[in-house]
Amino acid sequence: METGTKPATKNFNKYAYLVFLLAGVYFLIRKDISQAIIFWALAPAFDPFDTQVPFQKRPVYQQLWLWVHVSITLALVVLEIIRI
Repeated sequence: METGTKPATKNFNKYAYLVFLLAGVYFLIRKDISQAIIFWALAPAFDPFDTQVPFQKRPVYQQLWLWVHVSITLALVVLEIIRI
């Protein structure tokens, strides 16, 4: 009896996260803060780390990375509100 191997599933979250992150940076460079907010706010939906590990059990650097990302996004929201 032969045992087959499962094909490796590709996790595209890292690539999607990177694309959204870079798009946000691009719009920041163009000083289009509203578009940057959209892309930066959507990026964490594509968790770049192992999605099988609960947030509380992840290494500290991964938690910090995501908290810093969300903090920057919130700071951009505040900047956009103040600019009005």
